[in-house]
Amino acid sequence: MVYKNQLVAVVKCNGKILREKDGYVGLPFWSEYSLLFKNLSSQRASIKVSIDGQDVLDGHSIIIDANSETNLEGFLKQSTAKNAFRFIKKTEEIVEHRGDKIDDGLIRIEFAFEQKVEVEKIKVIHEHWNHYCWPYIIQEHHYHHPYRYEPNWVYLNDSQPTYNATLGSSAGSASSPEIKCCGAELSSPSPEISTYVNQIQDDEGITVKGSEINQQFRNTWIGSLTQQEVLIIRLRGETETGKKIEEPVTVSTKITCKTCGKRTSSANKFCPNCGTFLE
Repeated sequence: MVYKNQLVAVVKCNGKILREKDGYVGLPFWSEYSLLFKNLSSQRASIKVSIDGQDVLDGHSIIIDANSETNLEGFLKQSTAKNAFRFIKKTEEIVEHRGDKIDDGLIRIEFAFEQKVEVEKIKVIHEHWNHYCWPYIIQEHHYHHPYRYEPNWVYLNDSQPTYNATLGSSAGSASSPEIKCCGAELSSPSPEISTYVNQIQDDEGITVKGSEINQQFRNTWIGSLTQQEVLIIRLRGETETGKKIEEPVTVSTKITCKTCGKRTSSANKFCPNCGTFLE
């Protein structure tokens, strides 16, 4: 799990959440995975996703409602995810054909929240002038500039408020459609590396199109956004000690403490029995 400023992002494999350690997620090569996002904010969130430097949302954004979550199963094409994410080993043959990119193996999540619309309140002054005439009492009502049109005002009607364009998007404004469920420009893909200083690491992999899927999305709109922030997750196919990952390590996977032998959940970083750091 990766968390930043009320947004949670996790990698899932076979329907289970994978364990994250120091920004890394271990995943067996040739596995297919999905991404789960959870918005803990009280405002809607707009998300863009790039993997290996490639925009996987086809130029769209994921809009997540407040206190809601969304799963992205694969590469988006228009309004449908048609191919799952598949993690494969980056071989020398692949590098010679497509090049070696500096952001291979990285999942970049760019997000921002919808800004709250500040609605200005108007003050209507009612002046009551009373004129007394004998033998009758006559009361007249004079309204001081009722609902006068001024710039940046919000005018009330019998239904719901309509926001001025300088305050926010109106219900009938022509905001550009974005993808619901699933706004800000992604940085362009990093240039390919033509020379190599080190050999390809055994844990390096890339994400390619996998099995066919059919995840549907729908169009919606979103208002002005806050400043963009970024989350990074790195996928790798081996552990820190160079051991090949055969099974994905989930948050519920039991691991054994090397000091006392007690088995505990992989979500724990330290052994609850003796306090040893768990690798």
